[in-house]
Amino acid sequence: MIIRKIKPEELKRTLELFAISFEFANDLDKSAEEIFADISKDPKSREDAFWGERWAAFEDDDKTMMSYFIDQPFPVHFDGNTYTMTGIGGVATLPQYRRCGGIRGCFEAALPAMYQDGVAFSYLYPFSTAYYRKFGYEMGCERLQYHVRLNSMKSFAVSGNSTLVEPGNLMLDEIRQIYRVWQNKYNMMIANEDWEYAWVEKSNPVKNQEFTYVYKNADNEPMGYMTVKQVNEPDGRNLQCTRFCFVNAEGLKGLLNILIALGSDHGYATFEVPGDADLTLVLPEWSTGAVSLKKYWAGMVRVVNVETVLSGAHYQGDGTLSIAITDKQIAENCGTFTVSFAGGKAVSVVKGDAATPDISMGINEFSRLIIGTCDTASLPYMDNVTVHNDCAAIGQVFYKKPNMIVEYF
Repeated sequence: MIIRKIKPEELKRTLELFAISFEFANDLDKSAEEIFADISKDPKSREDAFWGERWAAFEDDDKTMMSYFIDQPFPVHFDGNTYTMTGIGGVATLPQYRRCGGIRGCFEAALPAMYQDGVAFSYLYPFSTAYYRKFGYEMGCERLQYHVRLNSMKSFAVSGNSTLVEPGNLMLDEIRQIYRVWQNKYNMMIANEDWEYAWVEKSNPVKNQEFTYVYKNADNEPMGYMTVKQVNEPDGRNLQCTRFCFVNAEGLKGLLNILIALGSDHGYATFEVPGDADLTLVLPEWSTGAVSLKKYWAGMVRVVNVETVLSGAHYQGDGTLSIAITDKQIAENCGTFTVSFAGGKAVSVVKGDAATPDISMGINEFSRLIIGTCDTASLPYMDNVTVHNDCAAIGQVFYKKPNMIVEYF
C-alpha cells in the first residue's frame, strides 16, 4: 500500500470514490484535466481551494486509489487566540477495500505532517467515535438541541424587528458582526473567512425555500440571525433551523418571535445552541411534550501540537503543572510538559523528563480537557489518566470553558 497526497489528475477520482462509497449520484462528465482546471482556477469553497490537501491510499501500483480524505485548514478560536485547525472531511473507502487499512494509513501519514506544518488542532465529525479514538480524537464540542411546540409559546416583549435576507438585501455585514461574537467567545469556533459566508450570497428564499432572518434591536444593532426551512416529520409540518446565532437574550427572543409567528403553519421548530445556553426559564411550557431537549457531542477534537496549545491556553491564576503525554501518532507530543503560568497566561512550557509528573494522560484525554469540554470532575472516569500529585494546578489548567462549532466539513 502506498500513502501520499493526490496529484492534480487524481482529483476527479476522489470525487468518484466518494460518490461510490456513499451511494449518491454525481454528474462528473468532464475529464480529470477539466475538473482540476475548473476548481483550481475558480474555487467555490474552502475544499476546492485546498484540493491538494487530500491524502489517499493506493495499491502497490501507485495508481489504483483505495481510500482518501481531505484535511482542509481552518483558522480556529482557542482561548482568545487563532490557530490552524485541520477539518477532516470526505473520509471514504471503496467497498472492496474496506478494512484493508487505507484510512488508517492516511491518518498515520497525515497527522505527523500536520505537526510539521504548524497545525495546532484537528477536528472531524465521526461515523464511529471508537474508530477515530484510535488516532487520538476525543469528544469535542457540546450542543443543545431544542424541539419546541410553537403554540406553547407567546411572543416576547422585545422592541426590535427582524428582516428577511434576500437578493438586494443580503445583510452580510450584520451576519458577520453577529457571528464574530460567538467566534470570539467559544473555543473551536471557526474564524470565518469569505468561504464560510458564501451561503449568504446564494440566499434566495423564493427559489431555495430557505429563509434567513436577521434581528436588530431598537438601536438598529444586529442581535441574531437564523436560517429556517420546512421539514415534514412524523409529528407534522415543522421548521428546521440550520443556522441559529444570537449575541444576547434579546437576540434569542427576537429570533424565537419569528418562529412563533410561523406557528400558524407549522407545529414544531428545532434549533441548536451552545452548551452554556440554558433556556429553561425562557421557554414557558415543558410539560405534555411542549419541549424536548437533547444534549450531544458535535464532532471530535484532537490536539496536533501539545506545546503550541499549552503555550496559548488560558489558565486560572498562577501555578505550575507537569503533564506526561502519550501520543501513538505524533512522536513530538510524547513526553512530560511542564507549564508555568501567571495571570492566566503561560510563562514557559518546557518539555523534559520530570522525575514524577503531576498527571499522566493520553492525547485523547488531553485534547478534551484542554479545550474545556470537561474538568477535573471527569478524571475518575478516564481510564487513561493517572493523577500522581493531586495539586490545585490540575484544576487551574483543566476546567470548563465555553465551546461550540457550527461549520461542517
